Amino acid sequence: MKQTIFVAAITLAGVVGAFAVEPAVGVVVYYFFAVLRPQAIWEWALPMAVPWSAIVGWATIVSSVWFLMTRSGVDGGSQRPRLTAAHKVFFVFAVWLALTCITALNRNIALYWFEEYMKLFVMFFVAAVILRKIRHVWWIYLSSTLALIYIAYEMNFQYFTVGRLDIFHNGYGGLDNNGAALMLAMGVPMAIHAWDGLASRWRWLFITAVPVLVHAVLMSYSRGAMLSMLVTAPLLVLRSRHRLQFAFIFVLLVGSVPFLAGNEIRQRFFSVQGYEQDGSANARFGSWAAAYKIANDYPVFGVGIRNSQLLSYDYGANEVGQAIHSQYLQMLADTGYPSLFLYLLALGCTWGAMVRARRTLKKRDDPDAKRAHSMLNGLEGSLFLFCFGGLFLSLEVFELPYLVALLGAQIASLTRVQAVAEQTAPAPAPFPIAHQRA
Repeated sequence: MKQTIFVAAITLAGVVGAFAVEPAVGVVVYYFFAVLRPQAIWEWALPMAVPWSAIVGWATIVSSVWFLMTRSGVDGGSQRPRLTAAHKVFFVFAVWLALTCITALNRNIALYWFEEYMKLFVMFFVAAVILRKIRHVWWIYLSSTLALIYIAYEMNFQYFTVGRLDIFHNGYGGLDNNGAALMLAMGVPMAIHAWDGLASRWRWLFITAVPVLVHAVLMSYSRGAMLSMLVTAPLLVLRSRHRLQFAFIFVLLVGSVPFLAGNEIRQRFFSVQGYEQDGSANARFGSWAAAYKIANDYPVFGVGIRNSQLLSYDYGANEVGQAIHSQYLQMLADTGYPSLFLYLLALGCTWGAMVRARRTLKKRDDPDAKRAHSMLNGLEGSLFLFCFGGLFLSLEVFELPYLVALLGAQIASLTRVQAVAEQTAPAPAPFPIAHQRA
């Protein structure tokens, strides 16, 4: 009952706040639900027929239209964001995906997945227009990180109290164990740099949650997510403002992994070395080869979103209906070479925008600049982790990386607007000097 009351209260706050305060409140609540997925974690308590995030999403869209029609440009000192190249390329990417539905081998399958894409892109572009202050981005960053921490806490609680490995057996929120593990792994850089960016005592909540997130990933038995965390670790040390402290914590964490992980988890991870005899690895190699062959036969529009599974076995995959198990090769086979190019270009533009924003922020020392700098570091690490993990997993409609890209591009946009405003601001009038009496 308390879970239903909590979710209903948050939903009400999102709807009312979107109209009574500003649409950004609705965006924050929507993305909190998108990451937490309350129906998955409290399925035994919530009425499943209630579309909580959709309620908040529609209210946010309507309030955003009203805001743009009536209050845009006079919103209490907020800056009108300018779309970056990343925003624009993501828009072109969305249009291309729509075109591939027309040529899809099975339009019903393609349209089903395209609807999932559209849920991502509609709110992506609404948020790009509505998030006009760094504090808006900060709210989303913190709430999303807290949602990931809570999911990891629940996974650990179930394991240590009743011995259940829910993340391994059931995944989470429609994601299998690999997807759920990568989602929680992306929370590690975000939690570390939330600790970096906060000055209050609450900052320690985020750094102490890192072992909780890591252990939840270990319980998934996902070697791709584990390896992604290890590969990303040097970047986290490099970007941290407290490098010595973080390096010490990282060494302790790595040293504790053999004790945190049971024997089965250790065997699963170190079996990467014996990939030649690993059936899972060999299945991936077969599906990757099939994706490349499909893409060469359908190079422009592909076979349609998620249609490659209809053909993968005929092109050499190990099983009928086998997914490609690579974000990039899945996209290549499904929607063609132009689609993969646009997707990689969008990620590259996001990365470039964050790098430029970080350089600009070095010249500022205000609280917003410090928050933005910390967020950029966390988002960069999270995006890098996802891009590496995407080599082994098909997660095209996984919302968290789109959120990470959105926040990174939005910080870059707001930082650029602020820099332009400072350059064009009129110089202050000289202080008048009183004439001395004769």
